[in-house]
Amino acid sequence: MNLSFEPPPPYDLGPDPDLGSWLTEWAEYADRIVHLGPDDGRSHGQLCWDTLAPTGLLAPHCGHCKHGHGGPRNPQKMESALGLRIPPDELSPWIAATLICSLVYWSDGGPMRPVADALANGLITLLGPDADWRANGYAAYRENHQRKYSWASVTEATFDAAVVGIGNGHAVVIVATGED
Repeated sequence: MNLSFEPPPPYDLGPDPDLGSWLTEWAEYADRIVHLGPDDGRSHGQLCWDTLAPTGLLAPHCGHCKHGHGGPRNPQKMESALGLRIPPDELSPWIAATLICSLVYWSDGGPMRPVADALANGLITLLGPDADWRANGYAAYRENHQRKYSWASVTEATFDAAVVGIGNGHAVVIVATGED
């Protein structure tokens, strides 16, 4: 799946330029939206909204029709969609799954999973042990939740998975989309 838009550029790569470079390359390789920047006081929903707004994944494709579309319509509804707090003991596999797993076909991430695991661990370290991590559900991370496939949409895509973390002066947004 090639996204039909330019991904938003990161506005700060954090104190670890290697992690920032890896995340920038990863976003292109894995066709993900990955944004790392400073914690400037925005909520999880506002961060995700601001990251996705330039991509075209928020607005209805037709622009003004009256039938329903997926995804939230404002930052407050985005905040509600990101209502699942990720338990600390599940952070690494959850972030890695969002970075690598297909949302359409079951996969564990294949041979690139160790790289996704390393990136997840780097983000967890960067944001620190007191970070607040949120997700929109179980679309990507199913490893300990085999029967839970539900999620609250954050985009217009058929499937999406979002992880947003805020902590230690940094914020990260990771969004995966899929179409069947």
